[in-house]
Amino acid sequence: MSQELTNPNQAVETTPAIESTFDLNAMIEKSAQLSTLKPMITLTADYIELEKPNEFFDGIFVGWQTMDITDQTTGEIRKLKAGRFLCNKQVKINAGAVLVKELERANIQLGTALRVTYTKKEGNTKLYSLTLLG
Repeated sequence: MSQELTNPNQAVETTPAIESTFDLNAMIEKSAQLSTLKPMITLTADYIELEKPNEFFDGIFVGWQTMDITDQTTGEIRKLKAGRFLCNKQVKINAGAVLVKELERANIQLGTALRVTYTKKEGNTKLYSLTLLG
């Protein structure tokens, strides 16, 4: 929710620092207990690279991330879409073009348990298979 200032000399739009969609009192109370809470998971993702055919990882699909990659030839920064996976309490990402297309094509939903397998390489392209776990 944003509010526009009524002073005509100020063309500024402000956004409240704290949204009203959560219980501020509960958050204040929880913040007082931070020293008693234990770390559960690091949300910063590590890249997971599958090097050899038939290598795989098991993970829960938790969404998408955009990676900035610098082209080694031109120096141009390109944006790559990467899949995010929760693997043994760690967040992992992979931006393999074929993997991303397979995740999109299969319309994999958040929370889906998958095995991602690097099957083979054709030219410079790695091919992957997705298997539902259950």
